[in-house]
Amino acid sequence: MRKLLIVMGGLLAVLVGLALAVVLLVDPNDYRDEIAARASSTLGREVELAGPISLRVFPWFALEIDDVAVGNPPGFETAPALARVGQAAAAVRLWPLLRGELEIGTITLSDAHFAIVTDRRGQSNLDGLLTDRQAGADPEGSPDLSRLSLGRLQFREVSLELLDLASSERTLARLHTLDLDPFQAGQLVPLSLRGSVSDGDTMLIDALELQAGLRVAADLGRVSLDNVQARLALPAADVQVESELNLQLDMPTPLLTLARLNARVDAAGQDIRFELDQPLRIVLDDGPAGELSAARLDLNGQVLALAGSFVLGDPFTAELAVNGERLDLRPLLAGGEQTAEPTAAGAPPAHDFAPLIGPTLGFDLALNELIVSDELRLSGVSARARLRAGQLHLDPLQAGLFGGDFAGSVSIDFTLSPPRTRVSPRFTGIRAEQVASLVSDTAPLRGLGDMRMDFQFSGLSASEILASLDGEGSFRLDDGALLGVDLRRLIDEQFTVSTLADINQSFGGETPFRSLTGSMRAESGVIALPDLSLDAADFGASGRGQLDFAAGEVAYRLDLRLGEALVERLPRQLARATGGVVPLTVAGPLARPVVRVDLASMAEEAIQRQLEDRLLERLRQPDPVPQEPEQGEETESEAEPQRRVRSSDLLLRTLRERQEREREPPP
Repeated sequence: MRKLLIVMGGLLAVLVGLALAVVLLVDPNDYRDEIAARASSTLGREVELAGPISLRVFPWFALEIDDVAVGNPPGFETAPALARVGQAAAAVRLWPLLRGELEIGTITLSDAHFAIVTDRRGQSNLDGLLTDRQAGADPEGSPDLSRLSLGRLQFREVSLELLDLASSERTLARLHTLDLDPFQAGQLVPLSLRGSVSDGDTMLIDALELQAGLRVAADLGRVSLDNVQARLALPAADVQVESELNLQLDMPTPLLTLARLNARVDAAGQDIRFELDQPLRIVLDDGPAGELSAARLDLNGQVLALAGSFVLGDPFTAELAVNGERLDLRPLLAGGEQTAEPTAAGAPPAHDFAPLIGPTLGFDLALNELIVSDELRLSGVSARARLRAGQLHLDPLQAGLFGGDFAGSVSIDFTLSPPRTRVSPRFTGIRAEQVASLVSDTAPLRGLGDMRMDFQFSGLSASEILASLDGEGSFRLDDGALLGVDLRRLIDEQFTVSTLADINQSFGGETPFRSLTGSMRAESGVIALPDLSLDAADFGASGRGQLDFAAGEVAYRLDLRLGEALVERLPRQLARATGGVVPLTVAGPLARPVVRVDLASMAEEAIQRQLEDRLLERLRQPDPVPQEPEQGEETESEAEPQRRVRSSDLLLRTLRERQEREREPPP
């Protein structure tokens, strides 16, 4: 920026010098080459004067020049010219000039373009801008603007282009209008401007309007903007800013102080406000750094306190502490969904996470209440977060959730599309029905207990999460109920008959239990429960099953173990056939699955039980007293009883292995 000011100041000096050089000439156009050569020598760049030059002498010495071009140093032949000016005009009052005072009239600059180019070696077209003689003149001298009087300054359609040839990055700032009232050092001068900023083909600021009072010290040691009123029209938001800022240049390192800053953002109907409680100081070093002592962020009436530090470098880095009473994210998330445009017919809205790829952020979060959705409400939130290269990590993360406590970590990879999330929580004393409500309107169970999970999923919507959910975990629930099926009703109403072949119906209701334990594995949205164990008042159950939340279906294979009291109530034939263990399949909609008795498994187990009983009975019988063989009969080998025992064991083992092998989960 300093070199840019030198460029503009050099051009101004050239204009004034040209005016003095041709004061006695009738037609300055006759000396175009000499004027261009003098300007080239002063700037250290080739200056071309392609347009006419006009001169007026009295009462102001006024010079107007058109079509001026300032070239680049060697090595920048293909880059845009350092400066192109469509029209420039300046006026100097003659009599004060003779007294050693500089009284400048109105200066206008229109249809001008300045280009600052950095090549692949990191060199700029501003390097060596002034000749050694000009650059080294009076290095110890201090500027003195006390004897300078400047009339109005008017810019019309002036642009500044920043171009990096190595990365092909291009930023363009346009000043559509800039007006500065007559200037006097140390005095407050009204300033107004309108402009826009773009990055390549993307508009960063559609419109910028600013009004302020400019005050510049005579020695250029301090520059301040008072009563700043600014409005920025961004692609997705409108921003209004009120501020007071002071720039100290008479220090080893320049210091920018924002004594006051109030900003208001209107984005998709959301009212976002930012206010400084204490002045913000930014050290303008190679990487400008600032300390945010105290500030407030207001999101739709919810106030958060901010404090920390930041560095305006590449990448942008910050360490912040965020504290607040309550933060409800539902309006923010709903607003984002409404404004996002679909990428294709029927496709979900596209989300742009590019702003999260570059910066490095760290913050400590402390909230009494955090609301993400109607079902997801956290209390007493405490988290340490880190964002680096598009990777967000929250570890440790602690909060009250689902009626209990949550502790664990969350990692989100925003470099992937859609983002990939890994959640490793540990729940203590939580309500299972609230956890299930996150992915389904119908909860399959109710209970209070502990859970451990380690899941991964992609996307942000419920459908995306369910379709990509993978991971594993374990759980234990106490004093709850299995919803959708009433096993006690099944026992009371159906197990009093001698046949169970007709049981194929939905009973609804619920099955209370004292405890329910097991592990779970998720793959592509289907949660498998390989080792369920349920303990109720007078019966129990064990088995396996799966929950398909995306399809809203449930499928279990359970072995219902009846207590002694229930077994005594069974018909004798049924009690003898089942041995108090009834295999069931529970399948169908989550809210009302269908219960069937697995007759094939029950028959196989009954047959196996009878075989085992007969074999054991046979093995328990004493061997007969050996008889003396009659003449001509063969004698039984002494190893025959042992061979029969081994054969019986082998048969029993084979039956058991076959039963386990054929006991597969229901379809």
